[in-house]
Amino acid sequence: MKAIRGATFVKEDSYEEIEKATLDLMEKIFSRNGLKDDEVVSVIFSVTKDLKSMNPATIFRKSGHDVPLMCLQEADFTGAAQKVLRVLVITDRDKTTNVVNVYDGAQSLKSWRWER
Repeated sequence: MKAIRGATFVKEDSYEEIEKATLDLMEKIFSRNGLKDDEVVSVIFSVTKDLKSMNPATIFRKSGHDVPLMCLQEADFTGAAQKVLRVLVITDRDKTTNVVNVYDGAQSLKSWRWER
């Protein structure tokens, strides 16, 4: 098994913006990894507390993907980025297979460090 990570910022808390961000991010994850639906075991989404208008898992399901899905709220702490959608795609790929994580405009999240 291999996991593929992804993250993006959502412009505003609206159904349309969450839908666009979800579908764009997932399309990039699938295309950059040559991923097929039958290789996906499950998908876990997370959103920051300020994204309430729609559940990304519901959007992904409506787009025709029939895999186990879950959506969680990110931990809320001082200094955390806002309007962030993250995803973890668990695949049925050999552990030696290289994967491409997709930080669509959210590269800063990968290197972000909390400081007191």
